[in-house]
Amino acid sequence: MSHTPAGPASGTPAEGRGGHSRRNFLALTTAGAAAAGSALLMPGQAGAVPRGPRGSGAAQVTFSSESTAAGFEPKSGTWYDDPAAGLAAVAHRLSPQDDIAFVPAGDDSGQVINVDPATTYQSVLGIGTSMEDSTVYALSLMNAGIRTKALRALFDPAAGAGFNLTRICFGTSDFSQPAFYTYDDGAADPDLANFSIQKDIDNQIIATLKEALEINPDLVVFGTTWSAPVWMKDNNSLIGGHLLDEYVPVFAKYYRMTVEAYAEQGITIHAVTPQNEPLNAASNYPSMLISAEQEGRLLDAMHAEFAEAGLSTEIWGYDHNFGQAEDYAAGLYGTPGAYTDAYSHSTAIALHDYSGDPSAMSRLKSDYPDLDVIMTERMVWGTEGADRIAQYLRNWSIGYVAWATMLDQNRQSQQFGKPDPTPLIQSLADRNTYWELPEYNFFAQYAKFVQRGAQRVDSDYGSADTVTNVAFLNPDGTVATVVINQTDADQDFTLRSEGRQITATLPAKTTGTYVWQR
Repeated sequence: MSHTPAGPASGTPAEGRGGHSRRNFLALTTAGAAAAGSALLMPGQAGAVPRGPRGSGAAQVTFSSESTAAGFEPKSGTWYDDPAAGLAAVAHRLSPQDDIAFVPAGDDSGQVINVDPATTYQSVLGIGTSMEDSTVYALSLMNAGIRTKALRALFDPAAGAGFNLTRICFGTSDFSQPAFYTYDDGAADPDLANFSIQKDIDNQIIATLKEALEINPDLVVFGTTWSAPVWMKDNNSLIGGHLLDEYVPVFAKYYRMTVEAYAEQGITIHAVTPQNEPLNAASNYPSMLISAEQEGRLLDAMHAEFAEAGLSTEIWGYDHNFGQAEDYAAGLYGTPGAYTDAYSHSTAIALHDYSGDPSAMSRLKSDYPDLDVIMTERMVWGTEGADRIAQYLRNWSIGYVAWATMLDQNRQSQQFGKPDPTPLIQSLADRNTYWELPEYNFFAQYAKFVQRGAQRVDSDYGSADTVTNVAFLNPDGTVATVVINQTDADQDFTLRSEGRQITATLPAKTTGTYVWQR
């Protein structure tokens, strides 16, 4: 399996594509981070003096671990039964460790990881999780103070995980407590005279996002639909079916009106994808089939709508699995030397991880160098999941977004099935009680230490039998390397960079983030 391209793909994300420039966005949002330094605070330490390696010749170290309790392995449904019991056996939860002093490069100890900050790849947009309907519903059952506490745990860059990227649903998805809806239900309405996001207001989606943005003004929001209104589809249902060709221009207008309606509520939509999982005709929840050729026409129409309205909202194509990505991209964007208009009207290719391999992102980046690639949906678990995130990022993804953030212990804050554990679990006995599972900490090992605008840098991947890693150069000049030990034994390793090194031991089933000043 290839985890690191031999070198950067030729070309960089294009500037000025219809006003859509992620590079300009990153320049604006990272300037403040670089000026402020990197106050890498742990939960409960808001306002504390930053510790660590600023010019100290040492690496700052933070650990998070899996639970050692029997039955509480990653992804086990036992987590819904008694989260407290599982958490009692977690040794490290974003736990600061002693700094490790650098010494001149010399003898090897364990797995050697060479980090070269001079060799850079993609810039990071963000790390985060979804604010889909089920999570918002669970939050709505809390009193205001506890809801704010939970949102701070997710989005506060000092006192929480610092998630700065979130995905929302335009209308309902499969993880939805209320009845399925779109923004224009009822009789056919090609003029969209009845369009309204009022249900998003009624269901507290808007209020929740506003509070999240108050907590972290740098939070980037992007969204997509699971289905067009039924009257735009060939089966007159939110479940499955195809978008009718005659409604492609209307659906593009629907997206423009959605972005504008959110803007009226004070929420900027950074990007949209034309359709969630366009190759999935689900049997029991909102979904819609869109061929690559049809999505190309829809994407072009959306671009025209946004440009005419003066919107800088980006359009990310595809939004489905690795396994079918390359074939779909060829139909949507053309092939090298014969690109379609959609190629210049898009800024990224969005991916899910339910089939295929992350290496597909590197191949897409090679074939479509003017586009970013980004992992927009997949919940992962344990240190194996932490490594999977490293693989996404080593294969050019500009971010990672988990799917479904909080369910209750009965998993009934969504409409069907028995989902695997979410990063936060809400108590049935007391809706104001919730637990932060190890996955919350593993995601934060990235989000708290990898700043927006950080560039992935070259590093040896390592081995799943010892340790693996991914490394970044932050805008403030620090290097952040996330090291993952998926094994059942403590692992020694050497982290070597620019003529100096540290030797360290990473406990079994633990992820460590090592941050130092160049």
